[in-house]
Amino acid sequence: MALFREAAEALVADYMNGRILPEVAHKAAVEAARTRLIEGKTPVLDETLCSDIDREAR
Repeated sequence: MALFREAAEALVADYMNGRILPEVAHKAAVEAARTRLIEGKTPVLDETLCSDIDREAR
């Protein structure tokens, strides 16, 4: 399962494009992406997750 976490981290980092999330929001975004990867859902970073990230990002 570590590969799913690493992939989720990479996806979130790529989407963030240098922006920063508070630690709790970052962990939640990565966990949501990881869950979607495991379940085979696409897009992994869906509109709701992207909106949540955008709202919290600095």
